[in-house]
Amino acid sequence: VRPKVLVEFRKHSGSTLGGFFGAAAFDEVALVPVAAAVDKTGRFAANFADRGVRSGFSALLAIWGDATDKVAEADRLKTMHREVRGRGIGDFADVRYSALDPKLWNWIAVSGMFVVLNSFTPCTGIVLTDAERELAYAQLLEAFSALELPGKSAKLPATYAEAEDYYESMVTNELQANAFLQRVTLDLTRLPLPTLVLPAPLRRLLTPPWLVLRPVAGHVLKVCSFGILHPGIRDLTGFRWESRHDLEFALYCCVLQLAWRVLPDKLLLIPLARNRIEYEELVHVHRSVALDSFAPPAGCPAR
Repeated sequence: VRPKVLVEFRKHSGSTLGGFFGAAAFDEVALVPVAAAVDKTGRFAANFADRGVRSGFSALLAIWGDATDKVAEADRLKTMHREVRGRGIGDFADVRYSALDPKLWNWIAVSGMFVVLNSFTPCTGIVLTDAERELAYAQLLEAFSALELPGKSAKLPATYAEAEDYYESMVTNELQANAFLQRVTLDLTRLPLPTLVLPAPLRRLLTPPWLVLRPVAGHVLKVCSFGILHPGIRDLTGFRWESRHDLEFALYCCVLQLAWRVLPDKLLLIPLARNRIEYEELVHVHRSVALDSFAPPAGCPAR
Protein backbone atom coordinates (compact mmCIF):
# COMPACT_ATOMS: atom_id res chain seq x y z
CA VAL A 1 0.00 0.00 0.00
CA ARG A 2 1.34 3.43 -0.98
CA PRO A 3 0.44 5.89 1.81
CA LYS A 4 0.74 8.89 -0.53
CA VAL A 5 -1.99 7.41 -2.72
CA LEU A 6 -4.43 7.45 0.18
CA VAL A 7 -3.47 11.08 0.89
CA GLU A 8 -4.19 11.85 -2.75
CA PHE A 9 -7.50 9.99 -2.56
CA ARG A 10 -8.59 11.99 0.46
CA LYS A 11 -7.60 15.18 -1.34
CA HIS A 12 -9.63 14.04 -4.36
CA SER A 13 -12.71 13.69 -2.16
CA GLY A 14 -12.56 17.46 -1.65
CA SER A 15 -11.61 18.41 -5.20
CA THR A 16 -13.55 20.86 -7.34
CA LEU A 17 -12.87 18.53 -10.29
CA GLY A 18 -15.35 16.07 -8.83
CA GLY A 19 -18.13 18.28 -10.18
CA PHE A 20 -17.42 16.96 -13.67
CA PHE A 21 -18.74 13.58 -12.51
CA GLY A 22 -21.79 14.75 -10.55
CA ALA A 23 -24.34 13.17 -12.89
CA ALA A 24 -22.95 9.72 -12.05
CA ALA A 25 -25.20 10.07 -9.00
CA PHE A 26 -28.16 9.60 -11.36
CA ASP A 27 -27.83 5.93 -10.46
CA GLU A 28 -29.79 6.88 -7.33
CA VAL A 29 -32.97 7.56 -9.33
CA ALA A 30 -32.67 4.27 -11.20
CA LEU A 31 -34.23 2.88 -8.01
CA VAL A 32 -37.86 3.65 -8.75
CA PRO A 33 -39.02 4.63 -5.23
CA VAL A 34 -36.15 7.16 -5.07
CA ALA A 35 -37.20 8.55 -8.44
CA ALA A 36 -40.81 8.81 -7.21
CA ALA A 37 -39.75 10.69 -4.08
CA VAL A 38 -37.43 13.13 -5.87
CA ASP A 39 -39.97 13.70 -8.64
CA LYS A 40 -42.75 14.53 -6.19
CA THR A 41 -40.79 17.28 -4.40
CA GLY A 42 -40.58 19.25 -7.65
CA ARG A 43 -37.22 20.73 -6.63
CA PHE A 44 -35.42 18.89 -9.40
CA ALA A 45 -37.76 20.35 -12.00
CA ALA A 46 -37.47 23.85 -10.52
CA ASN A 47 -33.64 23.96 -10.67
CA PHE A 48 -31.77 20.68 -10.54
CA ALA A 49 -28.45 22.53 -10.33
CA ASP A 50 -29.57 23.82 -6.92
CA ARG A 51 -30.39 20.29 -5.79
CA GLY A 52 -26.96 19.15 -6.92
CA VAL A 53 -25.34 21.96 -4.94
CA ARG A 54 -27.29 21.05 -1.79
CA SER A 55 -26.46 17.35 -2.10
CA GLY A 56 -22.81 18.04 -2.84
CA PHE A 57 -22.39 20.47 0.04
CA SER A 58 -24.00 18.01 2.43
CA ALA A 59 -21.76 15.14 1.30
CA LEU A 60 -18.65 17.30 1.53
CA LEU A 61 -19.60 18.33 5.04
CA ALA A 62 -19.84 14.63 5.94
CA ILE A 63 -16.35 14.02 4.53
CA TRP A 64 -14.56 17.18 5.64
CA GLY A 65 -16.47 18.48 8.66
CA ASP A 66 -15.24 17.90 12.19
CA ALA A 67 -16.79 15.14 14.28
CA THR A 68 -19.45 17.41 15.80
CA ASP A 69 -20.54 18.85 12.46
CA LYS A 70 -20.67 15.42 10.81
CA VAL A 71 -23.06 14.13 13.46
CA ALA A 72 -25.13 17.33 13.35
CA GLU A 73 -25.48 17.09 9.56
CA ALA A 74 -26.41 13.41 9.72
CA ASP A 75 -29.03 14.09 12.39
CA ARG A 76 -30.43 16.99 10.33
CA LEU A 77 -30.75 14.79 7.24
CA LYS A 78 -32.44 11.96 9.14
CA THR A 79 -34.89 14.34 10.78
CA MET A 80 -35.82 16.11 7.55
CA HIS A 81 -36.18 12.87 5.61
CA ARG A 82 -38.88 11.66 8.00
CA GLU A 83 -41.25 13.84 5.96
CA VAL A 84 -40.26 12.16 2.69
CA ARG A 85 -42.75 9.34 2.57
CA GLY A 86 -45.98 8.53 0.79
CA ARG A 87 -47.01 7.82 -2.79
CA GLY A 88 -45.66 9.25 -6.03
CA ILE A 89 -47.52 11.26 -8.65
CA GLY A 90 -47.89 11.00 -12.42
CA ASP A 91 -45.82 8.12 -13.76
CA PHE A 92 -45.17 7.04 -10.16
CA ALA A 93 -48.73 7.22 -8.83
CA ASP A 94 -48.62 3.56 -7.80
CA VAL A 95 -45.19 3.76 -6.15
CA ARG A 96 -44.92 4.04 -2.38
CA TYR A 97 -41.70 5.22 -0.75
CA SER A 98 -40.11 6.16 2.54
CA ALA A 99 -36.74 7.90 2.49
CA LEU A 100 -35.73 6.25 5.79
CA ASP A 101 -36.29 2.78 4.37
CA PRO A 102 -32.74 1.30 4.63
CA LYS A 103 -33.07 -0.03 1.08
CA LEU A 104 -33.39 3.51 -0.28
CA TRP A 105 -31.18 5.23 2.27
CA ASN A 106 -28.21 2.88 1.84
CA TRP A 107 -28.45 2.90 -1.94
CA ILE A 108 -28.08 6.69 -1.96
CA ALA A 109 -25.14 6.55 0.49
CA VAL A 110 -23.30 3.87 -1.50
CA SER A 111 -23.97 5.79 -4.70
CA GLY A 112 -22.27 8.84 -3.21
CA MET A 113 -19.23 6.85 -2.14
CA PHE A 114 -18.93 5.18 -5.53
CA VAL A 115 -18.96 8.53 -7.34
CA VAL A 116 -15.87 9.52 -5.34
CA LEU A 117 -14.20 6.12 -5.77
CA ASN A 118 -14.91 5.76 -9.48
CA SER A 119 -13.85 9.30 -10.39
CA PHE A 120 -10.46 9.06 -8.64
CA THR A 121 -8.44 7.49 -11.46
CA PRO A 122 -10.05 9.58 -14.24
CA CYS A 123 -9.30 12.75 -12.23
CA THR A 124 -5.78 11.93 -11.10
CA GLY A 125 -4.39 9.20 -13.33
CA ILE A 126 -3.56 7.15 -10.21
CA VAL A 127 -4.69 3.51 -10.41
CA LEU A 128 -5.59 1.97 -7.06
CA THR A 129 -4.50 -1.54 -6.12
CA ASP A 130 -7.14 -3.80 -4.60
CA ALA A 131 -5.74 -3.14 -1.11
CA GLU A 132 -5.71 0.62 -1.69
CA ARG A 133 -9.27 0.54 -2.94
CA GLU A 134 -10.35 -1.21 0.25
CA LEU A 135 -8.60 1.45 2.35
CA ALA A 136 -10.07 4.26 0.24
CA TYR A 137 -13.55 2.81 0.78
CA ALA A 138 -12.86 2.50 4.50
CA GLN A 139 -11.91 6.19 4.50
CA LEU A 140 -15.27 7.12 2.99
CA LEU A 141 -17.19 4.69 5.17
CA GLU A 142 -15.76 6.31 8.27
CA ALA A 143 -16.76 9.74 6.96
CA PHE A 144 -20.32 8.55 6.27
CA SER A 145 -20.70 6.44 9.40
CA ALA A 146 -22.89 9.02 11.17
CA LEU A 147 -25.42 8.63 8.35
CA GLU A 148 -26.05 4.95 9.08
CA LEU A 149 -29.54 4.14 10.25
CA PRO A 150 -29.98 2.22 13.53
CA GLY A 151 -30.23 -1.55 13.41
CA LYS A 152 -27.83 -4.26 12.32
CA SER A 153 -29.69 -4.86 9.06
CA ALA A 154 -29.38 -1.17 8.13
CA LYS A 155 -25.57 -1.07 8.18
CA LEU A 156 -23.68 0.08 5.11
CA PRO A 157 -21.44 -2.52 3.43
CA ALA A 158 -18.41 -3.00 5.68
CA THR A 159 -15.82 -3.45 2.90
CA TYR A 160 -15.37 -2.42 -0.70
CA ALA A 161 -15.79 -6.04 -1.79
CA GLU A 162 -19.16 -6.17 -0.04
CA ALA A 163 -20.13 -2.79 -1.48
CA GLU A 164 -19.25 -3.94 -4.99
CA ASP A 165 -21.35 -7.11 -4.59
CA TYR A 166 -24.21 -5.02 -3.20
CA TYR A 167 -24.00 -2.58 -6.11
CA GLU A 168 -23.99 -5.37 -8.71
CA SER A 169 -26.97 -6.99 -7.00
CA MET A 170 -28.90 -3.71 -7.10
CA VAL A 171 -28.15 -3.26 -10.81
CA THR A 172 -29.25 -6.81 -11.60
CA ASN A 173 -32.31 -7.09 -9.39
CA GLU A 174 -33.66 -3.69 -8.37
CA LEU A 175 -32.86 -0.83 -10.76
CA GLN A 176 -35.15 0.04 -13.65
CA ALA A 177 -35.46 2.48 -16.49
CA ASN A 178 -38.03 5.12 -15.64
CA ALA A 179 -39.38 8.38 -16.99
CA PHE A 180 -37.70 10.54 -14.37
CA LEU A 181 -34.23 9.07 -14.94
CA GLN A 182 -34.53 9.51 -18.68
CA ARG A 183 -35.89 13.05 -18.34
CA VAL A 184 -33.04 14.29 -16.14
CA THR A 185 -30.53 12.68 -18.50
CA LEU A 186 -31.97 14.65 -21.42
CA ASP A 187 -32.01 17.82 -19.33
CA LEU A 188 -28.26 17.71 -18.71
CA THR A 189 -27.70 19.78 -21.84
CA ARG A 190 -30.12 22.38 -20.46
CA LEU A 191 -28.33 22.91 -17.16
CA PRO A 192 -29.66 25.94 -15.26
CA LEU A 193 -27.33 28.19 -13.33
CA PRO A 194 -27.62 27.55 -9.59
CA THR A 195 -29.24 30.23 -7.46
CA LEU A 196 -27.64 29.08 -4.19
CA VAL A 197 -23.99 30.01 -4.72
CA LEU A 198 -24.31 32.88 -7.19
CA PRO A 199 -25.39 36.38 -6.09
CA ALA A 200 -28.39 37.57 -8.11
CA PRO A 201 -26.47 40.34 -10.00
CA LEU A 202 -23.74 37.88 -11.02
CA ARG A 203 -26.33 35.32 -12.08
CA ARG A 204 -28.04 37.89 -14.31
CA LEU A 205 -24.68 38.79 -15.82
CA LEU A 206 -23.74 35.18 -16.51
CA THR A 207 -27.09 34.00 -17.86
CA PRO A 208 -26.75 35.17 -21.53
CA PRO A 209 -23.33 33.53 -22.15
CA TRP A 210 -24.39 30.49 -20.13
CA LEU A 211 -27.38 29.88 -22.41
CA VAL A 212 -24.89 29.63 -25.28
CA LEU A 213 -22.35 27.49 -23.43
CA ARG A 214 -24.59 25.13 -21.48
CA PRO A 215 -25.22 22.57 -24.27
CA VAL A 216 -21.46 22.01 -24.47
CA ALA A 217 -20.99 22.09 -20.68
CA GLY A 218 -23.86 19.65 -20.21
CA HIS A 219 -22.41 17.32 -22.82
CA VAL A 220 -19.00 17.31 -21.13
CA LEU A 221 -20.68 16.63 -17.78
CA LYS A 222 -22.70 13.79 -19.32
CA VAL A 223 -19.67 12.12 -20.93
CA CYS A 224 -17.51 12.42 -17.79
CA SER A 225 -20.28 11.20 -15.50
CA PHE A 226 -21.51 8.38 -17.70
CA GLY A 227 -17.91 7.37 -18.38
CA ILE A 228 -17.68 6.16 -14.77
CA LEU A 229 -21.29 4.98 -14.49
CA HIS A 230 -22.02 1.26 -14.42
CA PRO A 231 -22.82 0.22 -18.03
CA GLY A 232 -26.01 -1.47 -16.86
CA ILE A 233 -27.27 1.79 -15.38
CA ARG A 234 -26.04 3.81 -18.33
CA ASP A 235 -28.29 1.73 -20.56
CA LEU A 236 -31.29 2.56 -18.34
CA THR A 237 -30.83 6.31 -18.87
CA GLY A 238 -31.67 6.17 -22.56
CA PHE A 239 -28.28 7.66 -23.46
CA ARG A 240 -26.55 5.61 -26.13
CA TRP A 241 -22.85 5.30 -25.35
CA GLU A 242 -20.80 4.96 -28.55
CA SER A 243 -17.11 4.43 -29.33
CA ARG A 244 -16.65 8.16 -29.90
CA HIS A 245 -17.65 8.75 -26.30
CA ASP A 246 -14.74 6.55 -25.18
CA LEU A 247 -12.40 8.87 -27.08
CA GLU A 248 -14.07 11.96 -25.62
CA PHE A 249 -13.89 10.53 -22.12
CA ALA A 250 -10.17 9.79 -22.52
CA LEU A 251 -9.56 13.36 -23.73
CA TYR A 252 -11.44 14.93 -20.82
CA CYS A 253 -9.55 12.69 -18.39
CA CYS A 254 -6.21 13.89 -19.81
CA VAL A 255 -7.28 17.50 -19.26
CA LEU A 256 -8.48 16.80 -15.72
CA GLN A 257 -5.29 14.92 -14.84
CA LEU A 258 -3.20 17.84 -16.10
CA ALA A 259 -5.29 20.18 -13.95
CA TRP A 260 -4.76 17.86 -10.96
CA ARG A 261 -1.00 18.11 -11.38
CA VAL A 262 -0.64 21.85 -12.03
CA LEU A 263 -3.47 23.69 -10.27
CA PRO A 264 -2.80 25.13 -6.82
CA ASP A 265 -4.91 23.88 -3.94
CA LYS A 266 -6.69 27.24 -3.86
CA LEU A 267 -8.34 26.30 -7.15
CA LEU A 268 -8.25 22.52 -6.89
CA LEU A 269 -9.92 22.07 -3.49
CA ILE A 270 -13.20 23.26 -2.07
CA PRO A 271 -12.63 25.78 0.76
CA LEU A 272 -13.72 23.37 3.51
CA ALA A 273 -11.22 20.71 2.40
CA ARG A 274 -8.43 23.24 1.95
CA ASN A 275 -9.13 24.70 5.38
CA ARG A 276 -9.08 21.24 6.99
CA ILE A 277 -5.81 20.24 5.33
CA GLU A 278 -4.17 23.54 6.30
CA TYR A 279 -5.40 23.07 9.87
CA GLU A 280 -3.95 19.55 10.02
CA GLU A 281 -0.61 20.80 8.67
CA LEU A 282 -0.52 23.54 11.31
CA VAL A 283 -1.30 21.03 14.05
CA HIS A 284 1.63 18.94 12.80
CA VAL A 285 3.91 22.00 13.01
CA HIS A 286 2.80 22.73 16.56
CA ARG A 287 3.39 19.14 17.62
CA SER A 288 6.76 18.93 15.87
CA VAL A 289 8.40 21.16 18.49
CA ALA A 290 7.07 19.19 21.47
CA LEU A 291 9.36 17.13 23.69
CA ASP A 292 9.14 13.35 23.55
CA SER A 293 9.34 13.17 27.33
CA PHE A 294 9.32 15.45 30.35
CA ALA A 295 11.69 13.13 32.20
CA PRO A 296 15.23 14.41 32.89
CA PRO A 297 17.67 13.70 30.04
CA ALA A 298 19.70 10.53 30.34
CA GLY A 299 22.79 11.14 32.49
CA CYS A 300 21.36 14.29 34.06
CA PRO A 301 22.14 14.28 37.79
CA ALA A 302 19.05 13.98 39.96
CA ARG A 303 18.11 17.11 41.87
